[in-house]
Amino acid sequence: MLLLEALNHTQGLSDGHRAIAGWLLEHRNEAHRLTTKQIARATFTSPAAVVRFAQRMGYDGFEDLRRELTRETVYLNQNFRGVDANQPLSEGDSMMTVAAKVSALARETATDTLSLMDEATLARAVELMERARAIHLAAVSFPLLYGQDFQLKMRRIGKPVVAVTLPGEQLFAEQLATPEDCALVVSYSGTTPDTLDLARMFHRRGVPIIAVTSMGTNPLRELADVALTLTTRERLYSKVAGFTSELSIKLTLDTLYACYFSRHLDEFQQMKDEVSSHAEPGRTSDSAILRET
Repeated sequence: MLLLEALNHTQGLSDGHRAIAGWLLEHRNEAHRLTTKQIARATFTSPAAVVRFAQRMGYDGFEDLRRELTRETVYLNQNFRGVDANQPLSEGDSMMTVAAKVSALARETATDTLSLMDEATLARAVELMERARAIHLAAVSFPLLYGQDFQLKMRRIGKPVVAVTLPGEQLFAEQLATPEDCALVVSYSGTTPDTLDLARMFHRRGVPIIAVTSMGTNPLRELADVALTLTTRERLYSKVAGFTSELSIKLTLDTLYACYFSRHLDEFQQMKDEVSSHAEPGRTSDSAILRET
């Protein structure tokens, strides 16, 4: 759940804490410059009450809450201004209008996904992948499809990725996974039951977890050693399709692969070329653009 959503859910809070939550929501666009004294004065509470409120919301203190509130507000105010991620289509749209809207979603998703990445998080994820004897992939439905694409890419440069794909296979994964491996767990919501069960199993066994999930707090993110954040614009069900979440998953996994590849660029390029030339010896094209030189 996003902090902005949590501020709207004030059941069980004291009157003072509800006043602080409401005031923060109303002034979220100025979150970067708010102080405990300012909030306390405006809500007829005290700076100590503001700090306690931040801790009640799961943060170490007000500074952490303010930082997250600023981050979420900036994120939600940027990108996706001209197209709705959940309902991009309108009755009577021509085929080319639909095509333009889907393309616009893709452009917005790419920009949005990149804005959620940072060097330190990517480096930590790639470090876990490099150290791992094998990468255990946990995902279901569309995230699994994109995970299998990642698995194929990694296999061609000699890195084993074990996908847990069948019901009951978790029992075998539990026996095979060790702290010398790492787990790549993909779930947009971070609450998918089967995926979360696997993540908990990896966590119990001391297997480092790379989570690919939505912004905000969720059970998967809490289990992860490092979390990569997906474009977070879609509702779970009431949407035309998972255009943005699915593309964001693919972009994130492609970025992980590319960052891993770049650490040993010449070695992996030579390996991939050799494997492809032997596996696809008759592949050719009349196009100069496609033809290998």
